[in-house]
Amino acid sequence: MAKSGIFGQASNFISKLSLLQKIVLFGVTFAVLFGLIYIVVKTSNKVEYAVLFSQLEPNEAGKIVEKLKEKKINYKLEDNGTTILLDKNKVYDTRVSIAAEGLPESGVVGYEIFDKTNLGMSEFVQKLNFRRALEGELSKTISSLNGVKKARVHIVIPEKALFEKEQKQPTASVTLQLAGENALSKLNIRGIQNLVAASVEGLTPNNVTVVDHRGKIISESELDPNSLLGKTQTQHEQQIRVEQYLTNKVQSLLDGVLGPGNSEVRVSADLDFTQIEKTITDFNPDKQVARREQSTSNNAKTVDSLQYPAPNRTVEQSNTIAEYEIPQTIEKIVNGVGTIKRITVGALINGTYKVVEKDGKRQVEYIPRTEEEIKKLEEIVKNAVGFDPNRNDQISIVNVPFDTQVPEPEVLQPTSPWYLQPEYLRLWGLIAAILIITLVIYLFFHSRHIKETARIAMALPEPRKLLEEEKVDIERELEGLRPTEEQMLFLPTEIPEQLLLTEEAGGVSIPEEGIDLSIIKKPSIKLAEAPLLTEEALMKIEIKDKIKDFIETNPTDAAKLIRMYLTQEEPQKRETY
Repeated sequence: MAKSGIFGQASNFISKLSLLQKIVLFGVTFAVLFGLIYIVVKTSNKVEYAVLFSQLEPNEAGKIVEKLKEKKINYKLEDNGTTILLDKNKVYDTRVSIAAEGLPESGVVGYEIFDKTNLGMSEFVQKLNFRRALEGELSKTISSLNGVKKARVHIVIPEKALFEKEQKQPTASVTLQLAGENALSKLNIRGIQNLVAASVEGLTPNNVTVVDHRGKIISESELDPNSLLGKTQTQHEQQIRVEQYLTNKVQSLLDGVLGPGNSEVRVSADLDFTQIEKTITDFNPDKQVARREQSTSNNAKTVDSLQYPAPNRTVEQSNTIAEYEIPQTIEKIVNGVGTIKRITVGALINGTYKVVEKDGKRQVEYIPRTEEEIKKLEEIVKNAVGFDPNRNDQISIVNVPFDTQVPEPEVLQPTSPWYLQPEYLRLWGLIAAILIITLVIYLFFHSRHIKETARIAMALPEPRKLLEEEKVDIERELEGLRPTEEQMLFLPTEIPEQLLLTEEAGGVSIPEEGIDLSIIKKPSIKLAEAPLLTEEALMKIEIKDKIKDFIETNPTDAAKLIRMYLTQEEPQKRETY
């Protein structure tokens, strides 16, 4: 029931509109509906594109585009024509069909160069093709690594010399297009160097140079660990690893206590790379042991002596030789390389913040750490790094307010909103064209309406004014006469008969609820100021004022009524005032 009421109100509203208003209403409605339908269709039929091929050479991209045009497949080009985008649902089928036709013809040639043999090929061409194939295969392998978009390899293999001293070493260079600024670590770059070196006979990793797409050398020559420079580099790397290890230990502890971003720690470690060998020999004479003992004895009788009175006698002789072993302890001590000689730690810690009311405004007040808190944090740092006062270690903790202001983001070029995209700009242009056409139609009919009204107004005779003599005669005739109350009440209460004609008869359409006569102005002649008139004169004046007000409030219907008067076969005689 409510629905029918809404449609009924809409129908009544439209029926009250003039022809021009209906044209404008239907034009605007059509433009809005057309725009909505266009947006819905455009959104539902929006194609989701995916990459068919990327990083193509211009000639390869041109050949693939020609094939897509032959197959009548829609595509898009990006990255200055090096990337071809296709409907996501057609990518795989199209890629297979394009590849079956030998596209793209990659500039990197691998071992497929030997698929077609040529009996008349010279040795020089064979060597050249082998080097091209090797470079192509290495490029493909390196390009498949994570962090590498594209790679090219160049190998120089010198001719074999007659003498070994004159033989030159092979060299190679690798150009990488990285996926990011720090896509590869030093370990990854070292792996690429070893990969290329292991693929070429006689090539060493130090003879492989790796550069990025900006021409910056990102490879480092591996030093001999036995050389002085090699040892220095190794020691420096060891020192960095120790400092980083200790820094991470202290930083993780402070982050757990103070919270992330409220502390900064730096550790400097002094390592001792001096290698000392000691040999200690300890002798203990109290614990000597006989190592060897030799004893000899001899018994002999003496002969008679010529001297008297010495008798004959026996001589005994013994000899003992003893060697004692004194125990000794030999101790050989080799000091470890890279021991910590001294550690210094510097730490910055942030305080706390409190929101306070000051001068009627809320402000953030900084509260520094207490001495007790700083001492506790110092003990934590000492335990983390293994503080040793005998090494003259030092730890410094400073409480300072941190700069917590967020840096202003970089001003980016604002992107166009969706309603300024090219596909929607065409829609807005079409809607504007429809509105302009509707406005032109409205102005055309409106100008005709103005001209028709002016023509009718010019055709009507102007009302004639009463002459002074006629006014004097009327005053004389009506002198002494005044209208009674009953006469004053004798006023027309209905619309003239001509206004009640139907539209088919050329009349004016009157609303069903009728016309409220109370809103129509009263006669323009006041009885107190004008001469006394007869009832007939007053009636004519009243009717004239009502018709005038009706023409002002309903110009269209009044024009129809006037047009009907002009087209009557037997015009009636009308008085004008």
